[in-house]
Amino acid sequence: MRRRFSQDRSRGTLLAVIREHIQTGEPVASRTVSRHTRPGLSPASIRNIMMELEEEGYLEQPHTSAGRVPTGKAYRYYVSQIDAGEPPSRSDEQLILSHLGGAEQLPPEEVLGRTSRVLSLVSGNLGVVVRLPLSVVLEHIHFVHVSERRILVVLVSPGSQVHKRLIRVEFDLSQPELEAASNYLNRHYHGWELSQIREDLEARLAEERSTYDGLLNALKQLNDLGMLEESSPAEIFLEGASNLIGRPELADPAKLRKLIRALEEKETLVRLLTQCMSGSNASLQVVIGLPGSPPLLKDFALIGSAMGWPEGLCLRMAILGPARMHYDRVIRAFGYIEKLLHENVN
Repeated sequence: MRRRFSQDRSRGTLLAVIREHIQTGEPVASRTVSRHTRPGLSPASIRNIMMELEEEGYLEQPHTSAGRVPTGKAYRYYVSQIDAGEPPSRSDEQLILSHLGGAEQLPPEEVLGRTSRVLSLVSGNLGVVVRLPLSVVLEHIHFVHVSERRILVVLVSPGSQVHKRLIRVEFDLSQPELEAASNYLNRHYHGWELSQIREDLEARLAEERSTYDGLLNALKQLNDLGMLEESSPAEIFLEGASNLIGRPELADPAKLRKLIRALEEKETLVRLLTQCMSGSNASLQVVIGLPGSPPLLKDFALIGSAMGWPEGLCLRMAILGPARMHYDRVIRAFGYIEKLLHENVN
């Protein structure tokens, strides 16, 4: 697609489709695009360009509609064109300062609650802030088959600190399979921080996906269910669940309820943010098409970052919502919020 995007008309057509769909939520027809592009391009010419974009995986045609909608690939390209360092609009800046101005004088819990609230307000989506301890170091890990599909994770960190966690697996694992998984982790990751192990293990599993054997299957299932998550309780601040009501993407009330229940579960949110953000001090990250359950998350996007927090804690903050999001506004506002927290809290 690099060759096509060197042509202004292909790039302009794609951006026009994305912006129109973000604004309306409806499939975009070539005639609509022709009203927003430079003179000289007929609806027929634009229709041909849109067909090429569809062949390249940037647009898709839902059902029998005459219009097309952007794919995750299109949104990723769109996001890559946005300068996160640009300041937010004046109105967004005032909104953010009304919540976080003078944050250094507020109790930490008040700052985090206000941060989740303003993330929700500027995005019209979910604003999430998670404060959790920095990653512990693996000394030794052991898995115990407790009952059908229930596994006890016993993790020992330096100083003989023992962390226990009970997880429910999707497919039953035998004790020999569990011992093979623990031996693998102890042999390869002794002395590593849990966040580093998760990142490296996920990369290995992705590389060897086509050759999964019993060990890799066991490791993947245990990893997906949070075997290496810190056991200390995380503090979660969530605002804006009501923003999801009425979205065309979430028109089915049953699916919406299931989604909101899942996102309100502490472990689901911590795992989601951990999977989507690498490291404890990562720059702004945009993930379109989220992993995990419920399946609706594959049509969601996350804009987030991780940063250090006083008293040896790690802060992860994010905006979560359908992939049809006002990325220009949201990314600039998010960068400004992140800057304020760095300046006033650390």
